[in-house]
Amino acid sequence: MITHKGPLTTEEFMAWLKDGKDMLAVERTKVWACFIKIPQREGIDLIFHQDGYTGLRELPCINSGFRFTGLYKQDEQKLYCPNVPACAVSDWKNDPAVTERSLTEEFCKGVRERIEDRVNNGRKGIPKELSDKKLIEEVADYREIYADEAAARLLVESSPDKCLQFRSKYTTTDMDDGLLDYLQDRKSFVDRTAMVYISLHKEEILAELMKIDILREKYDAILADPDNPLHRMRQISDAVRASGAYTVRVTIEKDGAQATIRTLARSLSGYHPTYDDLDAPTADRKIYREAFGSLASFTAKDVRAITYGRRTIYEAPELKAKMEEAPAAGFTMSM
Repeated sequence: MITHKGPLTTEEFMAWLKDGKDMLAVERTKVWACFIKIPQREGIDLIFHQDGYTGLRELPCINSGFRFTGLYKQDEQKLYCPNVPACAVSDWKNDPAVTERSLTEEFCKGVRERIEDRVNNGRKGIPKELSDKKLIEEVADYREIYADEAAARLLVESSPDKCLQFRSKYTTTDMDDGLLDYLQDRKSFVDRTAMVYISLHKEEILAELMKIDILREKYDAILADPDNPLHRMRQISDAVRASGAYTVRVTIEKDGAQATIRTLARSLSGYHPTYDDLDAPTADRKIYREAFGSLASFTAKDVRAITYGRRTIYEAPELKAKMEEAPAAGFTMSM
C-alpha cells in the first residue's frame, strides 16, 4: 500500500492510476481515504474507494463497503464513469465526455449508424417479405391513410435525402457489463450489437423500409406533376423562410374578391392544406372577412403575392409570367 499525507491532486491521482500499486491510502487530520485497483479486462482496471472520519484508524476497513470510483483504461489514461471522493482528490473535476451517460449516448449513436449502414446499403440481413400480420396491416394503413400527407410534408418541409433513408430507433439506458466490452473494443462491440439488433427486429425494419418505398413512390408522383398545388405551397414556404420576416403582407384573390392583409410569416411557412386569418391583426381580419366571409379559408393557389417591407418575396407563377411577357408584347421598333 502507498500512503499519501494530505489530499491528492488530480495529477497525483492519475499518476497512481497509471503506474501505482494496487492500493493507495490518503491520510488527513480528520478524513482518511483508500483506493483499490483491480485488473478486470486486458487494459482496464476497476477502481474502488473507502473513506472515513476521525476514529477510523486504518483503511481499508473490513466493516465498511467499497464504493465504485471508475473504470481506468490504461492505453487512454482516462478514468471513465468517475465517482472520485472530494476528501481524497481536492481539485478533481469531472469531464462530461467520460461519464456513463456520455458513453451510453456515444455507443447508441454508433450502433444506430452501423444498423443504418447495413440496411441502407443492400438491406443486408433483411427478409424480402413480411409474415407478421400486424405489420402487414400497419404497412397497408400507412399507404391508405398516412402516406399522401407524409409525401406532401416531405416536399414542403423536409429534405428527401434524409427522409427517404432508413433511420434506426435503437437506444438503451443501461449497458450493464457492456461498458467493459465497449471500452475494450468499441468497434467490435458496436458491430456485434448492431447485428444482434437487426436479427431480432428484421421484420420491423422491413416494415419501415416498405413505408419508405411507399413514401418515395408518392413523393415522385408529386414531383412528376407540375400542376400539383403543393409546388406553390413549397414556393410560398421557402420564400417566407428565406426572408427572415416576422410579419408579411399577403394578397389573396378568390371567388372574384381580393384582399391584402398582414399576417405572421409562420402562418404561411410549412405544410398547410389551407390557410386562414387567425394570425392577422384585428383590423386585417375584418378586411379579410368582409372580402371572403367569416369562416373562409384560402389555399396556395389563391395567394397572388407576398411582400416583406417594400420587397415582393413571392408572386403567383401566372402573374409573374404575365409581367415578364408584358414588355415584350408592348415593344415596337420605329424607323
